Amino acid sequence: MTRQFVIKKIGIVVVVCMMLQMLPYFMKSSQATVNANATSSLNWLKKQLDAPVYPVAVSITSNNGTSVGIVSGTVGTTNAPLPTHTLQTNPNIKSTQSYPNQYSGVVSGTWGGITNRSDYSIYVFDETDIAYKKVEVTLNANGTWSTGSLTFNGKPVVALVKNNNTVVGLLNEFVKKTVVEYEVYTFAKSDALYYQTKAPIYEDGTFSTRKVPIFNGQDITGYTTPDSVGTKVVQVVRKSDGKVLSTSELPRLDLIRSYYIPLEDSHNTLGVDRRSWIYDDALAVIAFSLAGDQTRANKILQQLQNLKNPDGSLYFSYDTFSNDFDNKKRSGAIAWVGYAALQYEKKFSSTTYRGFATSLADYLLTLQSPTTGSIKGGPDVAWYSTEHNVDSYFFFRDLGQLSGNATYQNAATAVKNALLGSHWNTTEQRFNQGINDPSGSLDANSWGSIFLESIGRHDLAVTATAYLNNFKVNNVPFVKSSDLNKYNMTYEILGLVSGYKPYLPDNNDYVNAPSVIWTEGTWGVINLFERQGTNATALKQSMYDIQSADPTGGTVYTNEGYAPLPYEFYVWPSVAASAWAYITIYNPTSIW
Repeated sequence: MTRQFVIKKIGIVVVVCMMLQMLPYFMKSSQATVNANATSSLNWLKKQLDAPVYPVAVSITSNNGTSVGIVSGTVGTTNAPLPTHTLQTNPNIKSTQSYPNQYSGVVSGTWGGITNRSDYSIYVFDETDIAYKKVEVTLNANGTWSTGSLTFNGKPVVALVKNNNTVVGLLNEFVKKTVVEYEVYTFAKSDALYYQTKAPIYEDGTFSTRKVPIFNGQDITGYTTPDSVGTKVVQVVRKSDGKVLSTSELPRLDLIRSYYIPLEDSHNTLGVDRRSWIYDDALAVIAFSLAGDQTRANKILQQLQNLKNPDGSLYFSYDTFSNDFDNKKRSGAIAWVGYAALQYEKKFSSTTYRGFATSLADYLLTLQSPTTGSIKGGPDVAWYSTEHNVDSYFFFRDLGQLSGNATYQNAATAVKNALLGSHWNTTEQRFNQGINDPSGSLDANSWGSIFLESIGRHDLAVTATAYLNNFKVNNVPFVKSSDLNKYNMTYEILGLVSGYKPYLPDNNDYVNAPSVIWTEGTWGVINLFERQGTNATALKQSMYDIQSADPTGGTVYTNEGYAPLPYEFYVWPSVAASAWAYITIYNPTSIW
């Protein structure tokens, strides 16, 4: 209506002139939006690789090494404070006098924070090899307590005891108020994290473990001192549900953490946010390489090379903190890592990882079928995936081109022929999910169409691309949900979004497949469309809208969670989606 009104008032010639004059502005504005989304994606990827930053700061100020003893530190800073909390006054005893080893004389002081003093008494121990009880005294009504004259062979230890069996405090402990909702867990780290003890957080943000006497023949439970050798690690924990708000632990592996899981998500305690899938590492290497960030790309490749198994393979995923691994081996993920090493080589003119890539390729050759030429999914499976073979084709192709080695050139040709002969569904003119597996899979045909275009089979790419229409999800909401099967109480946007779902519901593998927007897969479709000259503006805008839900710049994996097995899709910002976004925005043909 506005345009018609202007035309009627000032004439079509003037309007056209104005539009032509403003065209550079619109082009600049559009490009700025694209650059902003790419930059946000890249910055989020950096965040997932670099040392994690937690909403609450925690640090160890004493005994940060491997010795046995009391651990103390601070919680919260101006920029990363402890969340809103309440303070409580605790039963306590204190004294203005210190009592050294082999002390002789009266032990005395005051008490506080107690409403019914008859429930409490004071035990005085003489600690040598163990703590020997010397005397028990009551609390005086005037707020004091005192022993007669005592002589100690060892160290005097004074404890406040409730109902004759529970130590609730030691001398000069809990005099300050403590935080009600949160506390600190202490661990000793050697080959793994070993839980040691808990410590309260005081009103001034400090914490400290303690040493308690042996009472009634056993160690007193509660807040005690770490008793194992190992590097100390502390965590800030919410008492109500055990959620970890912060940790002093740093990752052991220089790999990218594949997902960010919000604190309130029920899966936050499972350790998924610590884990790195090597496919995501490969995508991150490619994104960092394209961005000219050789330091980060090199860091990941160096770590992966160090993790390589003697047979030339890599495991499917690794815990970045503990170095624990998922011992499955998957050919597609391994091919992606090899391809990423070659992308690094091309970008930085460095053959540092050529040998690494070659060893990965040699391992993949051990999985190649002598009959079809297809690469098997892994040593423990019998299936041959179309997606994995697309990955392997591009890896072998580029390695053969760079090295001039006929072994890899021939491998690429064999995989190409297998995709065309054994993976192609001649009846429906599209790719099957795998050999003898006709299930409908998005990436088998989006990535498969990119493969077809790359080898000049545009005729087949037309029908494989048309098949993608079956996966389209149009105009659906992206909203929060407390339903545990769709859980997402963090990310949402106004308006509707569109994209592509990963699977088609059928009677083969994907009965009741969810109709969710799979952002990684949608960016793969966008990548294909951009190559083919198909207008993907609306699709990209939906992806940008979804990305805007995360203020840190990540792209969530799906617009809606779907937890029932065998499908598990979660609304978590992911490396796969964010990296595909960056790569495609940067240049769709920068890969493959």
